Amino acid sequence: MALAFAVVLPSCNEPETKDDVLAVSILSPEYSAAGGSQFVTVNAPGEWTLSIETADAAEGVAWAWFTEWGSDEEVVTLKGSGDAVGIQFYWARNNATEPRTCTIRLTSGARSASCSFSQAKSDKQPVTPVEVVSDPVPSGWMELPALADGLYFFTHNMTIGVKSCRNYSFSWDLDNLVAPWVAYPLNTWSISSGGRTNAWGLDPKLPQSAQPVLYSGFKGGYQRGHQCPSADRLSPAANEATFYGTNMTPQRGELNEQIWATLEGAVRSWAYSFDTLYVVTGCDVRGATDVAYDNVGKAVTVPVGYYKALLGYKKDGSIANTGRTGGYSGCAFYLEHRGYTNSRAYLLDANNHLQMSISDLEKKMGIDFFVNLPSAIGGDLARTVESTVDSYWKK
Repeated sequence: MALAFAVVLPSCNEPETKDDVLAVSILSPEYSAAGGSQFVTVNAPGEWTLSIETADAAEGVAWAWFTEWGSDEEVVTLKGSGDAVGIQFYWARNNATEPRTCTIRLTSGARSASCSFSQAKSDKQPVTPVEVVSDPVPSGWMELPALADGLYFFTHNMTIGVKSCRNYSFSWDLDNLVAPWVAYPLNTWSISSGGRTNAWGLDPKLPQSAQPVLYSGFKGGYQRGHQCPSADRLSPAANEATFYGTNMTPQRGELNEQIWATLEGAVRSWAYSFDTLYVVTGCDVRGATDVAYDNVGKAVTVPVGYYKALLGYKKDGSIANTGRTGGYSGCAFYLEHRGYTNSRAYLLDANNHLQMSISDLEKKMGIDFFVNLPSAIGGDLARTVESTVDSYWKK
């Protein structure tokens, strides 16, 4: 392997004194719009730092990064000592209509050397709406929010035993390549039994060009965060559908693996008590500026927050205030996309303002959740349900 690197031709500046060389080079300083990778060669007499610089510093984190030999960790800054040839430089597909550049800079003490990398503008036409055809929006499904203008609607079915029913539905934002919300009914039967399939795949409802391709993780340090959790659908075929790229958003591990997982567990525990718990999970991309890249270089917007709206139904009225509200009770949550103290007590503590009424979440997000509730129990009772958080949801 070392022999392959010995023939790399430097494309960067070198100091004049051979015994005190400080230089960094790559084989191809210009590349097409496609994503790719190549090795970086570092020549240095002592300790050094290697970094990626762009006109916008945050941009370098999003579309270009390093890995070291034998490591999968993606970083934009590396430290080392002496000559090195095991550093790999990666870049994502450029979907923009303009070319982009970055500088690979090597510093050692007060000295520095650099080389430039340029990537051509997109060589593909953007996805147009005619390539995506919505499913018809069904009437009467209690979990569904109102569908905003400009969004597409899709639903996936599942079969458990011999019974076929809806798995989950979602709206689709073609510009940001995320589902603003995913909605589904949840109870003991629909959770079923089985295990996590890890069947990462493409959603058959959309063309590949209109969805994230996520057989492996996002580029940029984000996890593949489920909106309909894998553990909410354990029957094998139903579980496989939760691993479609359309059910994923780029999510920080400090949220995904911590308090968000705690909230998902709390939702399942509440579902076991109701006849049916109607769940809406969504992401907030309003004002979002960061992107992550899928496996073929498409930019996916990183949400600034996540939410859940919950509507429980108990026919006999034995839970919370359901005896006086037509069998229904609800609550909601909104979490910024960051880390939190990870405990159920923290999640439900009123002082932290993570839990709220459905009405409060509607005002925050500008979405009409559970649009079919008024027709089921009347407008007055629906307003009571959506504006109240019963004590049941606080423990």
